[in-house]
Amino acid sequence: MPELLSLLTLVVCFIGIAVFAKYFGESGLYVYSSVSIIAANIQVLKLTKYAFWNEPVALGTVLFSTTFAVDNILTEHYGAASAKRNVWIGFVSYLFFVIVMLIAIQHPTVQYEEDCANLASELAALFTPGVRILLASVISYLVSQLLDVHIFVQLRSLLDGRYLAFRTCVSMAISSFIDNFVFSLLAWVILAENPVSWSVLSTTYIVPSYLLRLSIVMLCVPFVRCINSLIIGRSNV
Repeated sequence: MPELLSLLTLVVCFIGIAVFAKYFGESGLYVYSSVSIIAANIQVLKLTKYAFWNEPVALGTVLFSTTFAVDNILTEHYGAASAKRNVWIGFVSYLFFVIVMLIAIQHPTVQYEEDCANLASELAALFTPGVRILLASVISYLVSQLLDVHIFVQLRSLLDGRYLAFRTCVSMAISSFIDNFVFSLLAWVILAENPVSWSVLSTTYIVPSYLLRLSIVMLCVPFVRCINSLIIGRSNV
């Protein structure tokens, strides 16, 4: 079931964040974010079908949403500068990955073996839309992630460092919507060769993905508190 697979993905992400944070600290969280951003932007090319929604939903939502939780963990423990550094590291990592892959698929395919030719064709098909996805991703990514850090910092100052769960929920809910809306509008309408209708955009890419993101936000809130108290050693409720 797609729902169980998505839940499994979230559990794996939580375990991954915990391992990276506990054993590698700040640097480990940078690595997690970079890998997740790259993987999520590949997953978004595949659609799935959930029982609670009639239209197919783009993958990548679960994995990418957890990077906002990482921003909040970094901001809470290491400061806003660390979280912003994480955003820029993720941006440069994804940009570098796409560039080297686009260069790689330009190499002539060696035709001496059929399997190799098939693999080369599949690789090209996977990364051919990379430029469009790249532009949509980096714009929505930078806007939403930096906004997430800004909102979290402002709430932290306003609430004197208290109510971590509330700060996490509000910052992630707002920034996730901005990311979802901007990416969907750019990738599937403005930059697309065959733009989808506004009806398809909302029912396939915006509304269901954001509903899924909101549910992930609710699950991330207690997880952020757990990481903050058990691994980082701080707990602001």
